[in-house]
Amino acid sequence: MNQCPACSAAVGQGSQFCANCGAALAAVRPTTPLSPTTPVAAPAGVRTPRPNNDGDARFLPGAMLHERYRIIALLGRGGMGEVYRADDIKLGQPVALKFLPESLARDADARERFFAEVRIGRQVSHPNVCRLYDVIEVDGHLCLSMEYVDGEDLAALLKRIGRLPADKAVDFARDVTAGLAAAHDKGVIHRDLKPANIMIDGKGRARITDFGIAALADDAAHAGFAGTPAYMAPEQLDGAPASVRTDLYALGAVLYEAFTGKRLFETSSIEQLKALHANTVPPSLSSSARDIPPAVEELVRRCLARDPNARPLSALAVMAALPGGDPLQAAIAAGETPTPAMVAAAGKVGDLSVVAAWGLLLASLAGLILLAALAARTTMIGRLHPELSLELLNAKAEQVLTMFGYPSPPVDHAATFAFDQDYLRAQTADDHRVSLPTPESARPGPLLFEYRGAQQPLVAKRAAELLFSPGEVGRVLDNDPPLSRPGMTRVTLDRHGQLTEFIGVPPDREDAEATHAIDWNAALSSAGLDAAHLQPSKSTWTAPVDTDSKQAWDGTYADQPDVPLHVEAAAYRGKPVWFAVIGSWHQPHDPSFQVLASKNLSLVLWAMLIIGSALMIAIVVMASRNLRLGRGDRRGAFRLGVVVYTSLAAALLLRADHAPLIADEVSLLMNIAVQATFFGVDAWLLYIAFEPYARRRWPHLMISWSRLLAGRFADPLVARDLTLGVLGGMSMVLVVHLAIAVPSFIGHIQRPPIAVTISTLTANKHVAFVFLGSVFVSSTLGIMGLALMFMFGRVLRVPLLTHVAMFAFFYLVLTGTTPQLSQWSSEGLVFTAIWYGLMVRTGVLAAAAGYYVMQTLLAMPLTLDMHAWYAERTVIVFVLFGALLIYAFHRSLGGKSPFGAAFSEHDDA
Repeated sequence: MNQCPACSAAVGQGSQFCANCGAALAAVRPTTPLSPTTPVAAPAGVRTPRPNNDGDARFLPGAMLHERYRIIALLGRGGMGEVYRADDIKLGQPVALKFLPESLARDADARERFFAEVRIGRQVSHPNVCRLYDVIEVDGHLCLSMEYVDGEDLAALLKRIGRLPADKAVDFARDVTAGLAAAHDKGVIHRDLKPANIMIDGKGRARITDFGIAALADDAAHAGFAGTPAYMAPEQLDGAPASVRTDLYALGAVLYEAFTGKRLFETSSIEQLKALHANTVPPSLSSSARDIPPAVEELVRRCLARDPNARPLSALAVMAALPGGDPLQAAIAAGETPTPAMVAAAGKVGDLSVVAAWGLLLASLAGLILLAALAARTTMIGRLHPELSLELLNAKAEQVLTMFGYPSPPVDHAATFAFDQDYLRAQTADDHRVSLPTPESARPGPLLFEYRGAQQPLVAKRAAELLFSPGEVGRVLDNDPPLSRPGMTRVTLDRHGQLTEFIGVPPDREDAEATHAIDWNAALSSAGLDAAHLQPSKSTWTAPVDTDSKQAWDGTYADQPDVPLHVEAAAYRGKPVWFAVIGSWHQPHDPSFQVLASKNLSLVLWAMLIIGSALMIAIVVMASRNLRLGRGDRRGAFRLGVVVYTSLAAALLLRADHAPLIADEVSLLMNIAVQATFFGVDAWLLYIAFEPYARRRWPHLMISWSRLLAGRFADPLVARDLTLGVLGGMSMVLVVHLAIAVPSFIGHIQRPPIAVTISTLTANKHVAFVFLGSVFVSSTLGIMGLALMFMFGRVLRVPLLTHVAMFAFFYLVLTGTTPQLSQWSSEGLVFTAIWYGLMVRTGVLAAAAGYYVMQTLLAMPLTLDMHAWYAERTVIVFVLFGALLIYAFHRSLGGKSPFGAAFSEHDDA
């Protein structure tokens, strides 16, 4: 016979309703009483096993305790007492009451353990942990009031059904692990985790119970030998103290039993159990069940590792490895740093909807076209629209050499485009002493073509500045090699091919004396000057080479009578060595200023050296520490270093002016190797030093980056973030262009156009250099940004202050390294906001891609005029970025049809 839980009347076996009060009855399954040697099971509901003989119960149904609790039924009896179901009349809710056995009530140690259970258990509040309420004393009996769970324990459930289905077992594992993690978070070690101490409530949710022998982590070493041997870790059986890792071993044993329905080891004595631990490997889950997820099998294997150090670090690490969970959030909550593999394997898919993918693709392509259209008004190249190609300008330069009596073509030559830096400085000066003409009317310049010639190979010699500008390695420039060897020449033409300056280095020694005068009319004509508009004047400029005769003129161009200019010409023993057309904006360099600038530069260089050395030491120390502690992503850092080395080496090899002599070429190749190695190692060090901090705090922002470094180029999330980065980078460049274009559209004073390094106008090898050489900074900036934000956060502690400080920091960095931006300007704020938004909202990959695209597009001469001789550069940009965008568009869909479900259904039909 059983009892009605509502009125305590006797009811027949199998009855569904109480004959006395009509209350609905749950099915009751009589089972064998709990073993008196087993720690008491968790409080259970009416479906939980109960003693067969109610006569052994200390309290009969209906009894009132403490004028508050009405006994309903005895639920179970164990080594630590009896458990009753009761109604809390005061609160109107069912509870479970756990009484200490009378035989132990007088034992001081047992009473202390009982109170310890309450102290410990009350610290843990979690949906997957049975809550403890209070301790009461009834007629000298100690009683613990706790949450009543309407269900059955896992041991009884497994005995009834065999094993849990795999999907239900995974849900069960997640519940138990979450409850265990909550206990560990409070410093509580359970020490007796087993199926009998895990309840499955009416909703199928697992609840950990019975902290009867639990201990705080700090006291676990002194808690003594306790627990159920079948679920104890090997070190516990050997007498070692309990720890988080021993609870994880017990968790592995429980999960093994839940997934397979079998106990891990079946033995009759502790000695046999110890022998099994020492001599056998725990059986795999798949040996007993076929539908076990591989991730679960690996996880259980790690939990059951004999070496505690080989087990997961925490319960949250176990949660991270379970299928369908959020491993990154679990690791963050646990205060752990997720591994790079965990970050790459995080659950984000990243596939875009068809509408979003099309929107990003079309917006990016439209941004490219808009940039090329705006370039005609906002860039110096677009405003000047050079008409003569490199080949024609080369021919005109060689004509100048012939005119002045120098060998043409020379033995070796090099050519490049450049801007007149004096004009650009005057253009941006707050006050200048002359009325500056517009770029279109300024003559000579501001776009210049420089042609270097020599009677021996031209080999660049610069070495001191290479760490600050590695792109100049092996590149012949206007001053490298210096104009010092006899026969060296430099011809400078404007965009119309008119002579602006000529320098010819005279011989070291010449015995013959020249007596004939030089007719400079041909040179003046080559410069687009009419002698009728010039007046002889006094020479006021020093020639860059040795001379023995000089002439000078003042005047104007025939078509610009209001723009004054000065012309200088010099010869050495009857041969022209210098000719220069000097605009009104050219100013002689002040020697005193040069000395001051030299001193200031020395101070700056020393400061940079000291700060740079300190920063490098800090980076090396941080990298060494991370490597020693196993924090650094060695594989990712190695791959990044290889990418930086390879891309920079290829960029420098393509851009360099290679030497014909083997000795010079070997020196060049060694220099390139050193530069590429330096920056490759630098990238490796930076990544090892900063990446763990970024991964610890913001792993969600590194998922696509980690997948890219792992070689998952076709991953939808990688494609999505690349697309967002490309669009963000284009938006940054658009901000720069619109800041110039909009004021002119609305009638305000037009700002100076964008004038940056225009080596890309010279040859396609410089285009390749820009695409390859921008990898280093862009690939490390995002990681450094997150790492610095982590460090700012540790100092400032307030998230809002951290973001404000970081935004200000990157505002200074980005505007300071982007000469097209005016500092303390509204466009600088928008420019920085776009990049900072990419970094903190989308992630490292999007931020790196955005900066890369911004750097690349600002260095390219874009135009929509396909008849322009340099339009080929625009075509290259459109093809490369278009191909990247289309590929990213395709991959970001994650296999969906680019034309939506309707098109797919049409295909199926």
